[in-house]
Amino acid sequence: MVTKEEVAKHSTRDDCWIIIHGKVFDVSKFHSLHPGEGINDQYIADHAGKDCSDLFEKFHSSDEPFEMLEKSEDGKQEGIKYIGELDDE
Repeated sequence: MVTKEEVAKHSTRDDCWIIIHGKVFDVSKFHSLHPGEGINDQYIADHAGKDCSDLFEKFHSSDEPFEMLEKSEDGKQEGIKYIGELDDE
């Protein structure tokens, strides 16, 4: 289990953890792979160390981004590392 305080410590482009639907991901190496990086001045690192669930839902309508997160849980997604479940307490 990972706390919000721990996630908040990883809030830079080179050390970028985000929360999506109660799960924590290290996306530090995903910036250059993300097809929407920089569109409308939106950058993953702008949301580093935070819960990005609402933004993720807003900008991803297909199943592919959700499948990528699932693959990261098995260590099979380039650029995305699954850290663990968020501790809500």
